[in-house]
Amino acid sequence: MDDRPLINRLLSGIVIFKLKGEYIKVKPAKVEDKAFADFYAQEVYEDSLLDGVLTSEDLEKLLIEKGWWSKEEEEDLEQLRKNQEQMKVDYYNNIFNRNTKEYVGKSIKKLNKKIDKLFSKKHTFFDKSCEYLRDFSKSAILVEKYAFLQDGSLATNKFGLMPIISRFMSDHLPEKKLRKVANDYQWRSLWSSKDLGLFQLNACELTHEQISVVSWSRFYDGVYESMDRPCEEVIEDDIALDGWAIVQSRKRKEDEKKERGEKLVSDKMANAGEVFVPVSNHQEQEDVLALNDAYGKSVMQSKAKQFTEKGGCKDIQLAHVRKDIQMEKLRQAKENRRR
Repeated sequence: MDDRPLINRLLSGIVIFKLKGEYIKVKPAKVEDKAFADFYAQEVYEDSLLDGVLTSEDLEKLLIEKGWWSKEEEEDLEQLRKNQEQMKVDYYNNIFNRNTKEYVGKSIKKLNKKIDKLFSKKHTFFDKSCEYLRDFSKSAILVEKYAFLQDGSLATNKFGLMPIISRFMSDHLPEKKLRKVANDYQWRSLWSSKDLGLFQLNACELTHEQISVVSWSRFYDGVYESMDRPCEEVIEDDIALDGWAIVQSRKRKEDEKKERGEKLVSDKMANAGEVFVPVSNHQEQEDVLALNDAYGKSVMQSKAKQFTEKGGCKDIQLAHVRKDIQMEKLRQAKENRRR
């Protein structure tokens, strides 16, 4: 597919569409006009509050009070998002296992529908909120000033504001398409020359679409430059690449925990078999626990199990202690035989 028309749209920042047979160009706004639009939109927000319009937070509380949304559904939504993250990791780990990958992929699609359904329900009345009025007002005032006909005259003089802004807002590029463009060879050949100047605009005047494609381009830069760079099959598959990114993020977080934990442990104590480190908060607790290797974690699980079953026990009764003693006896017996 030829992405050049889309790329030229992103390079220029201009959105072009037809309305009743007329071409309309919506140009990027200057930063001073954005500043005025923000000020105006904030006034709309404050006026709507005085008029009794609810905020999005108030609307969410109202939904709960009326029984249209529940804390259980909020918890379900949060859990589904966690499941979605783990399923992407599972998809990535099975990228070359066709049957498993297809099964997980179908499950992710079903899960996404559930998430979208709950999200839509939660934000049923968002378009009645102060925040919506604020955001719409900002877009409206900028479109009114920057939408032009081919002859250079303001489009709103002929069609009015509402038809133009409705058409403009419906023409926004979805995030999925912007991500695809960011990894397309046509775009990346231009992106590699970004230091020479890629956009006609200053950074502060970039559109939402331009900012998004820049963000995705930097994401793919990080992928290609990574020491753990994934194979092309993963890079070309959005779900698999998301899974890879989640795995990398988890590794970084684990390494950061270990680094913070090591600062809490002195060099002398670090060589001990078992060390108890006093902590002052939950974060420090997590950092110290992260220092345990697989064996250390298994020891903690064993202790927890024995304490749960017996309510407590002496050190000598702990399974891993008995095992260590037995191993030491075997070692000493082996040494005695050699003598």
